[in-house]
This record gives sequence, C-alpha cells and structure tokens, in this order.
Amino acid sequence: WLADRVIDFIKEHKDGPFCYMLSLPDPHGPNTVRAPYDTMYNDKPIYIPKTLGQTDEESPAFAPPQPNLNEANLRRIQPEYYGMVRCIDDNVGRILQTLIDTKVLDHTVVVFTSDHGDLCGEHRRLNKGVPYEGSAKVPLIVYYPEKIKAGTVIDHAITTVDFMPTVLDLLGQKAPDTVQGVDAACLFTGSEPCDVPEVRFMRGTNNWLCALSDRYKLVYGKTGEPWLFDLQADPDETKNFFADPQYRDTVLQLTRELAAYAAANNDPYADDPHIKAEMQKVLGE
Repeated sequence: WLADRVIDFIKEHKDGPFCYMLSLPDPHGPNTVRAPYDTMYNDKPIYIPKTLGQTDEESPAFAPPQPNLNEANLRRIQPEYYGMVRCIDDNVGRILQTLIDTKVLDHTVVVFTSDHGDLCGEHRRLNKGVPYEGSAKVPLIVYYPEKIKAGTVIDHAITTVDFMPTVLDLLGQKAPDTVQGVDAACLFTGSEPCDVPEVRFMRGTNNWLCALSDRYKLVYGKTGEPWLFDLQADPDETKNFFADPQYRDTVLQLTRELAAYAAANNDPYADDPHIKAEMQKVLGE
C-alpha cells in the first residue's frame, strides 16, 4: 500500500522536482507479513548467530540477554521476518522501476537507510536499543551516479544526525547552522579536503552513552563497568578491552571526545552519578 502511494506520486510529479520520504515500518515485531511472504521461507535455513548462547556473565550490564530466547524461538519467528525483508525488497524494486519507466532515475538521488538495526538473536537479544552492531549499525546506500562513483564503500563512522547536512550538500544546498550533524558528503564524492571527524556519538534510550569510530566503540552505562569494543580484533563483540593496558590511549581519547560532546550538548546522561564517576576515573579528575 505504501509503495503504491509512492508510485502514484512519482507519476504525478515526474515533470518537476520532487522529494519523497517513504518510511517503511517493517521489519518490525510482531513478525507478521501478508501472503505470499508469510510462508515463503518456511522451508528455508534459519541463520542462528553464534552469540545466541551468550550468558549474563559475558554481557555488559547495559545490554543483558533477554530471558527465554533460544534457538527454538528463533526458528519459529524468523521465517516471517525474512518474508518482511523480501516484501520490502520487492516493493523498493517496484519504486525503482517506476523511476526508470518515467525516465527520471537519471536525475534522481535515491537513498536507502534506516533509523536503527534489528538484533535477530545476536547476543541473545531481539530488537534494538543497545550499542551492538546488529542494533546500532544501519545501511546507508546512496545512488547518485553524477557525483558518487558506483561501488564506493565508505569505512568511516557517521550517524543518523549527519544524514541531513550530508544529503543537502549532495543536492548543492547548505544545512542551517542550527543542525548538529556533520556534512559527510565528501566521503561519498571523494572531494578534498575531507575532514569529517573520526569520532561520532550514540546514546541509548535510557541508560548509556557511546563514542565510536570505524573500529572502536566505548560505552559508559548507568550500571556496571564501561566497555570498549574493538571491531577489528573482536567482530562478534564478545570481549571487553576497556581494562587492557594496550588500549589505554584509545580509552582516554574516546572518553575525552565523549566528555566534550556531552558538555557541548548538555547531555543529561553525562551527569548520571555512575557514568560521571567512571569517566572521571579515566580523565583523572
């Protein structure tokens, strides 16, 4: 139904400039999808992440495993999840075909992204709200052959707050000075100089702050010990490198960046007694 509305809009406005943002609610719980997608993957293999068996003791306090989540539950709910994804793929395909048929694709920027990821059993969790890659990492696919070379892959951390200034720059516009995100368009176009900050920031809905780069994520939670993830050394995110002496400089740098972010943006999480005390230990205050 949503894709139909987009297709109607494109056909109606194909002769002039337009902007359309389509927000698809799926994939989202409860895992249900219409026919034929509801049974399309019933007899297909289900991916079982190796971190599904992660215990409470192996997990950060800010991201405890969810009780009663096991392989049997995952095998029951995942087929319709896959069906939701396939339904989205098919309908995005219909929209792109409409752009081709109306001869506007060649002067249209197409962006495919999301507001958050979705854990599907990784770290014995479902859904979102934690700094694990499965929850925090999102696709950002941009089609704009006039400015972005096909096959461009960006290994640089940016966040959703950077979306607006980046897309506006690609369109030849400047974001208002009040926008907090950074303009990362140069990463896509390859233009120089390109001084996008290496460290960006995330925050949980209620209990953690995070400074991240392409390789590291440093997380301070309102309970438990801080965690440093090293995605190069531990892509499964099962180890905490925070107390490792080899990472002392990395912890200090990211903590300084996080403290500066919190001060500039009056982030109330930085005033939480536990988070504040843990950061002060690192900063020597």
